[in-house]
Amino acid sequence: MLRTFLEAFIPLFVAIDPVGLVPLFLAVTDRMDAARRRYVAAEAVAAGFVIALGFMFVGEALFRFVGITTADFRIAGGVILLVLAVVDLLTVGKPAVHEREMVGIVPLAMPLIAGPATLTTVLVLGARLGYAPTALALAVNFGILLLALRASDWICRVLGINTLRALSKLVVVLLAAIAVNFIRVGVMEVMAKR
Repeated sequence: MLRTFLEAFIPLFVAIDPVGLVPLFLAVTDRMDAARRRYVAAEAVAAGFVIALGFMFVGEALFRFVGITTADFRIAGGVILLVLAVVDLLTVGKPAVHEREMVGIVPLAMPLIAGPATLTTVLVLGARLGYAPTALALAVNFGILLLALRASDWICRVLGINTLRALSKLVVVLLAAIAVNFIRVGVMEVMAKR
């Protein structure tokens, strides 16, 4: 059970990237008072969790409706994650995001917290490991994210903004490796069925 939980927890931790979201969250909320910042953090994390959890359940039904197999989605998801990781590695900050325009649910919750990397990872892990361990790992990760966002001022003072950005890039390299694993496993599943 612990192994299954960790198999779900680690890829989700990498996809959600709480370390990388801290400097972005600070930039977005720099003109807010402490109470408003805490509210925005809770709102964004709660909305992101509901979106990701809902997508995990709707994804399987969508597969059946469209006629997509888990292997197909694993390959496609791996390619998307790999592209996102490469773009993120080559871009300063988060790609295609206007930091000053972001607040609350949209686009902080949806494109960043419950973005393509998280949603793809949730769908693939839900299909492979089951809903219960994936949902538990998702909940724990979102709890960590909420703690990180609420402690963002302190984290930034202790580590410094440049260290946070460097750690975020390291996490993106791990995301690229997970993406390659998704592609490899998906291709092996397709080949085994022939």
